[in-house]
Amino acid sequence: MNKRALIALPTALLVVLLAQVSLVQPALAQPAPSPVQDQGELMEGRGEFEMVLIHGLGAGNQIWDEVEPYLLGTFKVWRFELAGHGQTQPTLDPTIESEADRLAEFLDREDIAYPTIVGHGLGGMIALQYSLDNPTRVHRLIMIDAAPKQLATPEQKAQVGRALLEDFDRFIFDRYTSMSPSDKVTDLVLDLALRTHRPSFTSLLMSSFDYDVTGRLHTLSVPLLVIGSELLFPNAETSKQVLSQIGFDKARSLTFKRLGRTGHYIMLERPVMTASVLMAFGVTADYEFQR
Repeated sequence: MNKRALIALPTALLVVLLAQVSLVQPALAQPAPSPVQDQGELMEGRGEFEMVLIHGLGAGNQIWDEVEPYLLGTFKVWRFELAGHGQTQPTLDPTIESEADRLAEFLDREDIAYPTIVGHGLGGMIALQYSLDNPTRVHRLIMIDAAPKQLATPEQKAQVGRALLEDFDRFIFDRYTSMSPSDKVTDLVLDLALRTHRPSFTSLLMSSFDYDVTGRLHTLSVPLLVIGSELLFPNAETSKQVLSQIGFDKARSLTFKRLGRTGHYIMLERPVMTASVLMAFGVTADYEFQR
């Protein structure tokens, strides 16, 4: 652990996750071998696997830099960047729903037919929204530290709104210095968050406070993997309880993978392990993670 105190992430930033029907608590997942071309698995007989990576609130495409090289060769990989983040121009008052619409446009524009979609934090909520609206266009869905509903109370929402208006930089600093046990990772994510277009950040965060698709979760037919960090699941024994509290008990089926020794940014802290898990599930939803 580094010199920064790693404290529990406030529910107002919503990042929390996963479940599965038979909640597995696995150790390291071995990378899946190069897939045999199976026209029954792939859309339009393309003979390839596709993966789209979506970062979370206040981040950018570069958080996947250390993961993508391990995916190439098994997947064709794209990164979708949120409005007002990184190099992407802001849009007017973005919301989870409007970003899901932008994602649909992106997939059409890039001619991505049937991808595995991976979303981190708020990016996972956007990926879930798109998958619920377009289930036949998604091969697999992987949500990392993300939930199907927001946990903030009305009082917390009001408090966050005031904090953003009074001192945006302080709000960012107080939260983004608590998300990783690594100083290097913390410095990077803090810099990315501070560079994010402020109205876009605020609009997306506020839209998440009213987000709740647990009533539709039982209709999700796309194979779903939820990956959780130790920051959000400090004890493996209580994972099932947490998953139920955040709404995943409403899903018809899920697969769960908890990554120990991690803060919120698992793709930066444990990129090889992250890529291994993404590959294993992205190739086959029947993959069983080892205990």
